[in-house]
Amino acid sequence: MVKLRDTNAGSADQGERLASLDATRGIVLLLFVSGGFGLRVMLPGARWGWITGQWTHRDWFGCSLWDLLQPALLFIAGVALSYSYTNRQALGQNWFRQFGHALLRSAILIALGIYLDSYQANRLLWWEVRGDLQLIGLAYLLAFLVVPLGVAVQSITVGFLLIGHIAAFVIYGIATGQDFWLPDQNVGIVVDRWLRLGAHPRHLATLNGIPATALVLLGTLFAGLVRGGLTPGAKVAVMTLCSLTCILLGWVLSGGNGWIDASWFTVVPMIPRLMTFTFVLTAVGWTLLLFTYFYLVMDGLQLQSWGTPLSLMGRNSLLLFLTFTLAQGWAVRSASLILPASWTLRPLFVTLIVIAMFWLLCFFLYRRRIFVKV
Repeated sequence: MVKLRDTNAGSADQGERLASLDATRGIVLLLFVSGGFGLRVMLPGARWGWITGQWTHRDWFGCSLWDLLQPALLFIAGVALSYSYTNRQALGQNWFRQFGHALLRSAILIALGIYLDSYQANRLLWWEVRGDLQLIGLAYLLAFLVVPLGVAVQSITVGFLLIGHIAAFVIYGIATGQDFWLPDQNVGIVVDRWLRLGAHPRHLATLNGIPATALVLLGTLFAGLVRGGLTPGAKVAVMTLCSLTCILLGWVLSGGNGWIDASWFTVVPMIPRLMTFTFVLTAVGWTLLLFTYFYLVMDGLQLQSWGTPLSLMGRNSLLLFLTFTLAQGWAVRSASLILPASWTLRPLFVTLIVIAMFWLLCFFLYRRRIFVKV
């Protein structure tokens, strides 16, 4: 009989780090660094369109693997928030001290995000809060305010945020007589204009902070399940059922948008750039499914060594994200120097060398117990 480790066990067990969380974060960052393993260059034909299309953002409707990476990090941030809050409570930290830490963490993430966006745009963007790190920082802080209020309030808040977000688009569309989901004319764009923000090149909106906060809170809710009193097997079963239900609901309510495109009546379209309700469901479903089986193998069955390469990347996720964003061009050029220009598999091996570079950085830091956190 296989015995699963109980993550709600006594103090010795509770003191351990949730290895599955680091590995889940690590595989998301591995996919981010890979950029698609060069498949778009090696497989240009239309017959490979579904596979290569997973490594680019959808133009507007639908969902690809690439679209799921950022919301996956939001969900993971929610799981980490729950553990952080509980651990700091156990150390005797009161709410005000924890809020100060959350506020500082949020400010640093937003500042780093503004710097990265400014670096890529080659000009200073003082009030650009729609980037990836800014969204995580904002959502983390807003979710923190709800975490102490308990599971019931967290659940109600998630529903209120997701329904309210969609209602804003619908009400604005009805009031103006326009389609609810136009890329250049929706309530998110109007709010950004009111905030004196220019059009975002990817059509992202500041209002994305609302569903992003819901995503973080969903992460805290499932972290509570992991820490709860159910048996490990029951936790895996519940999380599997929830993840599959979210994926199915997102696909059905979006009228068949998603990885498998179909077509029927659409309740709420799946639009990753606006983080619509159906996209949030889909993102939560896939991320939770991934986390569930890392949890089963690494924290339940205690088979952790195989996931160590991923955990190394997950433990220094912020530093990895920053260094890759800033040094990606240099890394690709350096890797390209040692490979034949005419080699068919050159894009794949360039990617593998780049991954190795950044993984070795994480390994170096891990061996010296250096972990960059905010």
